Amino acid sequence: MRKRDVQMTNGNKIRVSILALSVFMAAGWLSSAALAAGRILAKQDTVVIKVVSQPDMDTTTRVGADGTIEFPYVGRIKAAGRSEDDLARTIEQRLAARQIVTDPHVLVETTTFGTQATIQGEVNAPGAFTLDRATTLTQFLSKAGGLKETAGEVIIRRNGRIIGRYNGPDIVSGKIDANRILIQDNDEVYVELGPFYYVYGFVGHTGEFPLLRPVTVQQALAIAGGLTPLGTESRLKIKRKSGNGQTVEVPASLDDQVEPNDTIIVNERIF
Repeated sequence: MRKRDVQMTNGNKIRVSILALSVFMAAGWLSSAALAAGRILAKQDTVVIKVVSQPDMDTTTRVGADGTIEFPYVGRIKAAGRSEDDLARTIEQRLAARQIVTDPHVLVETTTFGTQATIQGEVNAPGAFTLDRATTLTQFLSKAGGLKETAGEVIIRRNGRIIGRYNGPDIVSGKIDANRILIQDNDEVYVELGPFYYVYGFVGHTGEFPLLRPVTVQQALAIAGGLTPLGTESRLKIKRKSGNGQTVEVPASLDDQVEPNDTIIVNERIF
């Protein structure tokens, strides 16, 4: 490569680096500006409004169902969807325009939040949680103490209808990016009990086991503590529901895949 080409290439790299740095700095400035503007108000939020040096004008009010608030001397003002800072500037402008206060300085603070969603089912701390900022499904599950090991599908219901179904173990593993799923006001999240299988007979631990991932019969027996000295692998059976809903008993091999609600039966060794 000629010297002039190298100089041009280096010059291009410098210009790209400067551009990238400018974008990064702009993004940081925007983030800081957004934080400085305060929370975005929602319906049913309760806010305290203070006019500096005018304590008689201090007001506590709730954002109505129509998204507005009532403030003395200026009437109703749209609040929902606006930041605390934006609402404060609007009140200042109206107070000044009507010559109620000379050079007013207004502070707006949210004291209780009207926006919330609920979560029930296989989480460690079910209940209703405030959405005091934009909240992803990952963050909402964290508020509820995370998924239990027994979690199955995560269902989001909005306005009376299901708008999403997500596999719980896939959320935990990162296969599903729950940071891209936003929770909205009045959403109802329900975490179903995950699928199970059962192991009975001559194994270390009989009973019910969660089917958290694809499992073979051999793996299922290992999870159940393995065969006892009286157990045998040669006559394994699986009880499974057929397509018509009837339960059938079929021979099983160690390499067979376990299906939800299967019952694996380990028979006694014949001496």
